Amino acid sequence: MLQPMSVFVKICGLANAADVAAVAALQPDAMGFVFWPQSPRAVRPEQVAQWTRALPPGVLKVGVFVDENAAAVSRAVEIARLDVVQWHGFPAVSGQRSAAGAAAAAGFFQDLEKTLTGIAKVWKVVRLGRADVPARVDAVVLDSYSPASPGGTGQSVDWAAARAYVQASPVNVLLAGGLRAENVAEALRAVRPWGVDVSSGVEAQPGQKNLEAVKRFIEAARTAWL
Repeated sequence: MLQPMSVFVKICGLANAADVAAVAALQPDAMGFVFWPQSPRAVRPEQVAQWTRALPPGVLKVGVFVDENAAAVSRAVEIARLDVVQWHGFPAVSGQRSAAGAAAAAGFFQDLEKTLTGIAKVWKVVRLGRADVPARVDAVVLDSYSPASPGGTGQSVDWAAARAYVQASPVNVLLAGGLRAENVAEALRAVRPWGVDVSSGVEAQPGQKNLEAVKRFIEAARTAWL
């Protein structure tokens, strides 16, 4: 497998205007906003629209959704002008492993792709050994599993299993789960993903970033193969 020329870096869980401005100045490739109401990092599309008006060109806005319907996703994409929809679960079929559940999931992503074509890309969050990747996604985010939360748990994945997953994946893979400035370079060398995604690993507390940790994380990821 070819080694990526550069690492795609996403900083997720941004939840206030000051952090958005400060993190944008550090020039990650993407910034993530959680639209799941039960998250301690939850935000509204109207807030994101206001906070990101002066976002530098080239920084993608990623909306994180959990078991939301397509109409609500489309509304958030329009209001916040999202570049990417990051999806956790499926509406009404989350957790199902039956043929009917798989068919419903595939149908949902087909409808979502049609709705968002030319507007936003679709990423799907997967957990090792727990889900298949729908055909109609642009990338996957490989994260750890927790029954209490769909993301932002700070738990690491098995890096050896993650590398095998990356090697077999037909689409780009972002590695998430338990990443910090102190281990992201090691994780990148072990797994060889297209990109990395961090939230709790660069926080002072849920919803508030540790900006020095964000800076060190981005630097460590970007220099992992130098």
